[in-house]
Amino acid sequence: MKKWIYLIPVIVLILAAAIIGFVYFAKEPLKEAAPAAEEGTVYPVGDTEEVAAVILHTNDVHVGFQDNIGYDGLALYKKELESEYDHVLLIDAGDAIQGAALGAVSQGAEIIKMMNRLGYDLAVPGNHEFDFGFDVLDARAKELSCGYTCANFCTSDGEPVFTPFKILEAGDVKIGFVGAVTPDTFTKTAIKDVKNEDGEPTYDFLADETGDRLSEALQKRINEARENGADYVILITHLGSSTKNDSPFTSDRIVGKLTGIDAVIDAHSHETYSTTVPDKDGKIIPIAQTGTKMQNIGQMTIYKDGRIEETLVDSVPSDPDFAFESVTRKNKEIVVDTEMKQFIDGITESYLPLMEGKVGNNSVDLIIKDENNTELNRVEENGLCDLVADAYRDLCGTQTSLICGGSVRTNLYAGEITYQDVLDILPYFNEVVTAKVSGQMLVDALEFGTSFLPKASGGFPQVSGITYKVNKEMQSSVRVNEKNQFVSIDGERRVSDVKIDGKDVDPDEMYTLAITQYLLTGGDGYTMFADAELLTDTMLVDNEMLIKYIDENLGGIIPEKYAKPDGRITWVTP
Repeated sequence: MKKWIYLIPVIVLILAAAIIGFVYFAKEPLKEAAPAAEEGTVYPVGDTEEVAAVILHTNDVHVGFQDNIGYDGLALYKKELESEYDHVLLIDAGDAIQGAALGAVSQGAEIIKMMNRLGYDLAVPGNHEFDFGFDVLDARAKELSCGYTCANFCTSDGEPVFTPFKILEAGDVKIGFVGAVTPDTFTKTAIKDVKNEDGEPTYDFLADETGDRLSEALQKRINEARENGADYVILITHLGSSTKNDSPFTSDRIVGKLTGIDAVIDAHSHETYSTTVPDKDGKIIPIAQTGTKMQNIGQMTIYKDGRIEETLVDSVPSDPDFAFESVTRKNKEIVVDTEMKQFIDGITESYLPLMEGKVGNNSVDLIIKDENNTELNRVEENGLCDLVADAYRDLCGTQTSLICGGSVRTNLYAGEITYQDVLDILPYFNEVVTAKVSGQMLVDALEFGTSFLPKASGGFPQVSGITYKVNKEMQSSVRVNEKNQFVSIDGERRVSDVKIDGKDVDPDEMYTLAITQYLLTGGDGYTMFADAELLTDTMLVDNEMLIKYIDENLGGIIPEKYAKPDGRITWVTP
């Protein structure tokens, strides 16, 4: 049955919103925008005979297969659209397999099974697809029915590791998709450690200080897609927007260097927007991102007359033609596909004995994300991060410890703590090591880690055994290379009064440090530890260390003191 006719009452509102959006966003290229249609209006506007293709898209799911709309809600919505439209495609823009317990323990394999069941037609790897190392990524890429598409994950000779672009057909219409992952992936994953016999990196993400290497590579593939008959070219970018990042690699900045694209599906910065951005020639290009954890389904409609419309779908309607169930998520009742829910339940139930094992109890809510989804651990000291850093230092017996705030992923609420809870907090299985480092290395690390303030950064340094002050209003004098790796400090420092065990740090003195192997070897750009003396090359992985600390050092109960910051990081008022 045809459902478009019921949308007539909102067509005028939608057209008016589109006109206003065009005028406004031509001046302000990338601002958060409301969905193109009213809440509950979920099908493309227009007669089914006018539609060439509907492209559904997801991004930054982070193992949130039963969060918000969920993969089971997506499955129902896809079925509903396929009953109405001849050509429905499903695209993922990256960061699907990592970010919660099931992804961690299966190294993404169970998530790939779900994606195959959903029938993804194309997927771009996000930076977190690389978290388990290249061998695992290669295995996941082979298991994923559609494989990965990415133009800028290359070998050192410049050849793409995955297919750089793909053309999908929707009847007589050919749609080219060009994929890109953030060049920051080099510093944010263990891929940086894969080197040739000369000690040089084996892989290249086409980073530079201007974004030109990336844009040139993408332009080449856009042109090739056109030459191979693509009627439309859509860029799938795991890059994020400039509202969250000063990097030259953000989607809106890269689009400004390109021609020949018709639309952009973005990811990486966990934002929710459907807006426009001008390309190199001033052409207005629609661009959208759906948030994270299945908050929305992106819906791009290509009409036979050449129009492209983007809608963010925040709810799925029930349909008597398909088997569905009602479930409650985050106090909201939603409908999901029965078959997909049963498939997912079968997977999760097989892991229950492991996931439901009790670790301990928590006496108070430990919050890293507030009610506005602001990630506090990326901009300031955080109690849950203090807990993790203390676990490193106490169990390793070191004077200090340093963790990146972004490695702690979710809140831990009061009550019983399960193994799954701990894996959700620390899903990356980072190996903790100990090293002997100079005071200078430590103060450089703090300076570099806070250089992004007041903007958020996953590399924000959370500490134990250390206290320091920061003037976040001062211009940072940290110098980085084209890969956003620390190079030097070329001016006044914004970090001051650094103390270890209550005493002023001595730049020439050596201190013991507990840290992940990932950070010690330059992860997140922390290159200042390159000459550190490794004391133990492996302790426990981070989540196992936290479990051991709760059990043995805290007597199975996390105390109330971790509900608030401990005063390890304080602000200098200008």
